[in-house]
Amino acid sequence: MSKNDPAKKTGQAKTRVLDGKVLWFINLVAIGFSLFYIYTCAFGLISSELHRGAYLLFTFPLCLMLYPIRRGTGGNRVPLLDWGLLLLTLVSIGYWLYEYPSYAYRIGDPQPMDIIMGVFVILLSLEAARRVVGWVLPLLAVIGLLYAYLGPYVPGVLGHFGFGVQRIVEYSAVGMGGVYGIVTNTYATFIFPFIVFASFLQAAGGGVAIEEISSALAGSTRGGPAKVAVVSSGFIGSVTGSSAANAVVTGSYTIPLMIKTGYKPQTAAAIEAAASTGGQFMPPIMGAAAFLIASFTETPYLKIIKLSAFPAFLYFLGVGMMVHFVAAREGLKGMPKELLPRLKETLIKRGYMLLPIIMILAVLIAGYSAQLAAVVAIIFTIGLSYIRKDTRMGPKKIVDALVQGAKNSLAVGATAGVIGIIMAIVTMTGLGIKFSSVVISMSGGFLPITVLLVAIAGYLLGMGVTITATYILLSVLAVPALMELGVPLITAHLVAFWFCETGGVTPPVALVAFAASSIAKCNPYKAGVEAVRLASPLFIIPMLFIYTPILMDAPLPNVIETMLSSIVGIIAYAGMMQGYWIKRVNWLERLLLGVAAFCLFVPNIYSDLGGVILLVLLSLLNYRKTDEIPS
Repeated sequence: MSKNDPAKKTGQAKTRVLDGKVLWFINLVAIGFSLFYIYTCAFGLISSELHRGAYLLFTFPLCLMLYPIRRGTGGNRVPLLDWGLLLLTLVSIGYWLYEYPSYAYRIGDPQPMDIIMGVFVILLSLEAARRVVGWVLPLLAVIGLLYAYLGPYVPGVLGHFGFGVQRIVEYSAVGMGGVYGIVTNTYATFIFPFIVFASFLQAAGGGVAIEEISSALAGSTRGGPAKVAVVSSGFIGSVTGSSAANAVVTGSYTIPLMIKTGYKPQTAAAIEAAASTGGQFMPPIMGAAAFLIASFTETPYLKIIKLSAFPAFLYFLGVGMMVHFVAAREGLKGMPKELLPRLKETLIKRGYMLLPIIMILAVLIAGYSAQLAAVVAIIFTIGLSYIRKDTRMGPKKIVDALVQGAKNSLAVGATAGVIGIIMAIVTMTGLGIKFSSVVISMSGGFLPITVLLVAIAGYLLGMGVTITATYILLSVLAVPALMELGVPLITAHLVAFWFCETGGVTPPVALVAFAASSIAKCNPYKAGVEAVRLASPLFIIPMLFIYTPILMDAPLPNVIETMLSSIVGIIAYAGMMQGYWIKRVNWLERLLLGVAAFCLFVPNIYSDLGGVILLVLLSLLNYRKTDEIPS
């Protein structure tokens, strides 16, 4: 791994620095991993069990070889224990692949060896996740396994009759569920090929192209570097699928520029964190959880993109306007135009590297699968790289991209087995339905309180596990509660998905804000507090999903009215949050901005008109002020 590897800067486990034959072995496994799934995504000519089992057969060895037993201690050698675990992985998953065709005829009556190998797979799943993402997720899985066994001793509504060890192991790690279930299938089918595509796009200079185009577009405007961060993080985050890695990649360029032009270090880190978080729901690729939404709701991925496009725009508009108001309040300027790339020249020189992203949309619109779109985009990226000598992808660059794509996938892939175990336990015990009844009971069946409880659950879970894992847990535990109160299926999943993002910018953990603060060299908690303010549309837009036709589930005139009013509303909200409109605002003006924003968010023509009138009067009052009000 390179010394600039984002994993080392974002709080993830430090990887081993290997060389010699061991490095050759790992790279060959990584290359085989990438090529195998590029092939299956293009042709799909393999069995379902091989498609799922091979994903773990590649992922677990890479996790065991690259990530040490104790987090934070990389080292440069693989101990004997890990070679033993590697052999155990090959034997246990290899056995499952060999035996599954015959096991399919004896489901419910497994052989002793099925159970033994299933136990090994469970242990390997726990260990892989522990090494890569920490203790929280494996601990939840262990609690789930104990809950399945000790059900008769659990008091209250959550209690159940209990299951034997054989039944638990079979359901979790022997059948085509649990470890080998929908999560592993989605990771292998959709998420992995897009992670590989992201590595190819970066290798071909796509990241540089996005940064330069963003600088040319927004760099010279008031607070230009911060707006560059918002624009570039949206595009790059959509491709990388990792908020923390996005904050490191784009922040290494934008944060020093923001500080240089007058932003406080914690503000610069907060802006990058808020912008990077939005990349998770920025079409066309979005974060890993977006593919899971498509799988769980059995909805075409293109429809998820369509539904997510305007909310993503609204989020970035809100963050961008807050950035603008911060710059205006502090009297900050943009970067000198002579130091910035010219937009026309940049588009001619670098703009073609954005075409693979457009190609993904074109393939999806043409009716082909998302995984095929990823493969086409990879091939297209390689072809485009030959337009310029400095971006040309020769054999070495292609091999490096294949290796890096496989390694980058581990932060997600390491959780496949352990999340599968949790989902199996939830399904087996009926915990999802029971949890939903508890949530509804706590809220009294009042939808706003239920949504608040889901938001709190998303925040708490997001402190300890990845966004993808948080979404999966919420989807099986909290989404049924929302649906029982009348929220449509896709809407409920999108609400859960957005609330999952809050943990990345909200202290005390705030992984994304902390990653950005390491570059800004500032107090991470101060950065986290500011990031919450800047990313606060995360808490508002999911409410619009439920109470307005923002997801285009109403007649077109109503949808257009809602979109226009929410655009004005989010701008008013940004002004309220940052204490600035045309000039600085006092407490009364700030309150009025909040009232206007609320009126504009309410889906009613009279409420919208009231909000607009209030904003016009406030603008006249604010514009005519002669004295600046101290902040």
